[in-house]
Amino acid sequence: MKNLVLGIVFILLAQIIAWFQQFATIKWPWFKDHMWVLILLLGIPTSYLFIWGAQHLYSEVTSVWSVRLIQFSIGMSVVLGLTYFVMGETLTLKNMVCLVLATFIVLIQAFWR
Repeated sequence: MKNLVLGIVFILLAQIIAWFQQFATIKWPWFKDHMWVLILLLGIPTSYLFIWGAQHLYSEVTSVWSVRLIQFSIGMSVVLGLTYFVMGETLTLKNMVCLVLATFIVLIQAFWR
């Protein structure tokens, strides 16, 4: 269970950083001319977090498919949340249903043995 929690935390942090890396140039135009700041400051930590997260998750669920589906679902949740709170884009019914489905995917992959 400890590896599951650590894996989810690492993937969650990686997805949050990746969101800012991807969308900072849209939200804050300064980054359009300074993309190297995003690449250098955020690229390496994000990579490490994804690697550590995958290792911890795999040691718990022992399936690459499960790890990938958990990563995808966490990523969907992060994109929906940060896009709403940082970019001000509202959640549509379609996006809310996807968020619920993503949550179920994480729960199924983590707890269905």
